[in-house]
Amino acid sequence: MRRVLCLCVAAAFGRATASAQPAATSTLTAEGGAEADSNVGRVETGEGLDTMRVRAPVLRLGFRLDRRGRAARGGYALGAAMLARLVTNDDAKSENVSLFSGDLRWVRTLGKRPIAVGFGAAYADAVPLSTDVGARTFRTAAADAMLVLRKGEDRVLTVNVGPRYFAYKPERAYDWWGPSISARLDLNLWEPSGGARSLELAGVVGFEARMFESVASASACADGAPPSPGCFAPTSLRRRDRYQRAGIELTYTGSFIATAGYLLTVIDSNSYGQSVVRHRGTMSATTELPKKLIGTVLATLQIDRYLDGLVVQKDLQHQEYTNLDDANRSSLQFRLARRVTDAWSLEGRVAIWRDLGGTLDTEYRRELVYFGGVYAK
Repeated sequence: MRRVLCLCVAAAFGRATASAQPAATSTLTAEGGAEADSNVGRVETGEGLDTMRVRAPVLRLGFRLDRRGRAARGGYALGAAMLARLVTNDDAKSENVSLFSGDLRWVRTLGKRPIAVGFGAAYADAVPLSTDVGARTFRTAAADAMLVLRKGEDRVLTVNVGPRYFAYKPERAYDWWGPSISARLDLNLWEPSGGARSLELAGVVGFEARMFESVASASACADGAPPSPGCFAPTSLRRRDRYQRAGIELTYTGSFIATAGYLLTVIDSNSYGQSVVRHRGTMSATTELPKKLIGTVLATLQIDRYLDGLVVQKDLQHQEYTNLDDANRSSLQFRLARRVTDAWSLEGRVAIWRDLGGTLDTEYRRELVYFGGVYAK
């Protein structure tokens, strides 16, 4: 979404006149490949759990179509995508899911002032392919009014305000909706003449008031007893969460590209066991390697602290639910890509996930190896 917004802002602040309006451009990206996944169900295992990791080959197929240009004296970016994951193991048919998504951004400047206004919309729907509900299937929708303030070429502040909606298909008690507000500041800290190198800083803050289609729970555990899902007690109050986040990211671009970021997420809930503080740090580097290879390494460290004690399934309740690939854990990933023609390239990925903030009795382990091809034109 950041790339989409940058395209809109650049088009909106462009100096093209109506008589010299640039033609719209479209880009099609398609991918296909196979992967071996050691935990396709993304389950925790350990004492007291009846779960078991399922290993299986997985087929992937997807595409994304992007179109950008100018309309109604502003710049727009429109995208549509589909990604399907097909598990060949009959014990994991619920993992056969296809994600359909679309997004639109439009931004228009106000005269000659460095101010732009616009709107955005996004929708995603994870659809089961082999079962009635599917694993972790969901539906999301978002709409925003946008304000963009720009000072020169080096400072951009973007403010978004609008509603959010989320539906979790396996358990509708987790459905919610509510207003959202966020602000993002992009700064170009350093860029010597020629533009071959640069250092950029981005900061973001956001708040969502989430109203659930379920009642809040209270603790009915005995004094001194450890927190447990077995001593939940329903109340007459509707569940309400305050979802707050603040993050920062530093990006260096030169002979290689490197990023380092930190995101703090605080979920304050009136329902027992649902409040959490999440620390998530990321580091990545991309560089050109011999034999015309492009290599990327990505490390993610995530630590969760449950304010009432751990009484819910972490992956179920606090997954971000934005795509089909992310496991909501600490991870280390390596990627290699090589362009074969102007349109075709090959890529491979090796990734491992671990839960570094787990309990003493459970653990989360997942390993994945992927190889496939990408077409972009």
